[in-house]
Amino acid sequence: MKFSSKVLAVLTSSLGLFSINFAVSLPAQASVVCEAGTISNYENGSLASCILGQDMNVQVSSPNSGSSNFECQAEKSISFDDKAQFKSCRLSQEIKLIKGNSVETCPAEYKVDVSVSTNGIQSISCSP
Repeated sequence: MKFSSKVLAVLTSSLGLFSINFAVSLPAQASVVCEAGTISNYENGSLASCILGQDMNVQVSSPNSGSSNFECQAEKSISFDDKAQFKSCRLSQEIKLIKGNSVETCPAEYKVDVSVSTNGIQSISCSP
């Protein structure tokens, strides 16, 4: 009985470590997938814009306004500023923007624009 308990404990511990290692080592999608021949770069080499090869979730955050997520549409343009910060894309899903006491709805296929002022205030807008 003692032997089988020890084997079970070792097996359980090993499987637990394997599970943790497997979960931690899964690759994260951290790059922009662009369609061939659509990439435009700034002089400093950073990506200015391209046509997305697949839908992409973009998260932007600022100390003043927290974080926002946008699902950018495949086969549409995505753009960044010269410091490689997200600038704009076409939405693949509707989002809601909270502006003061009001809520603005940005439908799928609208263009979302993000800008940050020199004092760090983030502004998000959308347009057809």
